[in-house]
Amino acid sequence: MAYIGWGKCRVFVKDIEDETASWLELPTPVEDTTKLETSKGDKVEAKIEGGENEDVKYNRSTYAITFDIRKAKKRNPYIPYLDGVVEHKYAIFVQPEDPAVAGPYMEKATVSIEDNFDTTDGGKLTYTFDSLTPDDSSAQVKWGTATITTADDGSVSAFTFAEESFS
Repeated sequence: MAYIGWGKCRVFVKDIEDETASWLELPTPVEDTTKLETSKGDKVEAKIEGGENEDVKYNRSTYAITFDIRKAKKRNPYIPYLDGVVEHKYAIFVQPEDPAVAGPYMEKATVSIEDNFDTTDGGKLTYTFDSLTPDDSSAQVKWGTATITTADDGSVSAFTFAEESFS
């Protein structure tokens, strides 16, 4: 029985420009920082005399998945960056605490990383994954579950995403 997809999530990323790359599980994000944010597409109005709308349409929305990970001894940044810039494109999947509940998946995203510090959390990296239109022009964000197999060393040895339909 599936429940609501809240609670402690797991974040998986993959460099999609490196043919030898495999999925990687990132450390658990800082509490309450993992979010999928939507920027509503621009509104386009067809006006007629008198200022009334004859028709209205919206352009496609854009999306970003953001979260913070604390800097810690012997913890590398996982995704190489220089002054916030990440060279490659990535895929990302956020798995809710209950893995039977659908989570957001972007198969193609641009990544930026910000270095932050405060006296409450110490050093943190803020990861932002901005969605890009997939090569097949499908949805930028898909919802579904993943079958994830990990090796003895904790690395991801197999990852399969299954999209869910909510219609």
